[in-house]
Amino acid sequence: MNLSKSSESLSKRRGGLIGLMALSLLWVGPILACGSFQPRPTPVPTLPPAAATASAEADRALAQPTNTPVLIIEPTATFTPQAIPPTATPVPVVGGSLTVGQSARVAAGGGLNLRQAPSTAGVLVARIGFGQRVAVLEGPTSADGYIWWKVDDGQGNIGWGAQGDGADEWLTARVGDAQPINRAPRVGDRVRVTMDAGQQLTIRTVPGTNAVIATRVDNGSEFSVLAGPQSADGYFWFQIRSDDGRVEGWAADGSGDKRWLSPLE
Repeated sequence: MNLSKSSESLSKRRGGLIGLMALSLLWVGPILACGSFQPRPTPVPTLPPAAATASAEADRALAQPTNTPVLIIEPTATFTPQAIPPTATPVPVVGGSLTVGQSARVAAGGGLNLRQAPSTAGVLVARIGFGQRVAVLEGPTSADGYIWWKVDDGQGNIGWGAQGDGADEWLTARVGDAQPINRAPRVGDRVRVTMDAGQQLTIRTVPGTNAVIATRVDNGSEFSVLAGPQSADGYFWFQIRSDDGRVEGWAADGSGDKRWLSPLE
């Protein structure tokens, strides 16, 4: 009897234990299926050992000061160009430096034509030689593409001459020092002997090739003209005298295009 009761009591306890275990399984099952309600830690990626070592060295390099020189660019002054005031454009003066009342010199190698009117169609008055000095009477006047001046050559020839052609100057105000010119002497002129090299000029007591020879003078000698001209034996003769008075007589001024006595102007 007592044995039966003990067996029954043991059976009941086993049944209660089994029920309790079943209830526990019912509660633990969802937890195991859904996981814990605690937040899971975020996984931290780890670098390979070599990469980790390189990163650490880079961090140390950045943390340590370096002695690398730093180029400092100084600010430079900015150049501002200053405005340059416009310069006056030179205006050519018509006629250049020739002036009425002053002297001028013929600079045209072939001589200068003098005309009655300031025009290429003007009547030709005379042709005066290179180097001849003239007096400027009037001008300037523009016609036919030239600038004209009225001049007097001192030998009775008065007319209009062109100053130049734009490239060459035919009449210039630069008279310079006195120089021998190709024209006939006049009384009062200072003349220079302009014979060919090695020749002398014969001076005679009176005009004429048969007159007595007073002396002969070298090329380059200078004299004053006292009288003349006088025509004899196909030449024009002038009385000349040296500055010291030792030489005086008559000499022909030239032959053809050869001038033996050239006035200095």
